[in-house]
Amino acid sequence: MGSNPSFVPEIGSDGLPRQSSVITYTEQIIEAEQLQLKKYIQENYTKIRDVERELANLGLEMKLTSGPKKAALEHMRKKIEASTEKIRVAKIQEEQARKVWESASKTVQEEEAIKQKLCEDLSKLVEESNNSQLSRLEDLKRRLEAMNPNRSSTSLHSVCYSYHTPHSQISI
Repeated sequence: MGSNPSFVPEIGSDGLPRQSSVITYTEQIIEAEQLQLKKYIQENYTKIRDVERELANLGLEMKLTSGPKKAALEHMRKKIEASTEKIRVAKIQEEQARKVWESASKTVQEEEAIKQKLCEDLSKLVEESNNSQLSRLEDLKRRLEAMNPNRSSTSLHSVCYSYHTPHSQISI
């Protein structure tokens, strides 16, 4: 008996006979998808290895540069702390200087008030002295007129008083 290829069932990769062309077509599609998946996995595996390699290089780079970076950061931190301390000291000095200035300003105002009072007192004394001298001069004039009644003169008080303003101040 000769074997007819149409009657001999085709044996699949799983060892079972294939029944129809639909199964064959489905198996071909599955094999194509499996091949595509294997290719996809291989490509992604390559990409993953590339990423792992880059990650390892980055880790090595970080290890190599972390020391200098850490030292630079520590140096900057110390400079900032020193600057902060200088600012704190300067603010304290500024506050002390402000208090000294306020005290000096108050002293100046007080001294100016004392000076003004002294000027007013001096002005009063000069005015009182002038008035006293004028009064004595008037008294002497009356005594002279009493000794010499024929001579008539104008009142010295009115003449002298017109040249002297009662509220003049002397500035020092």
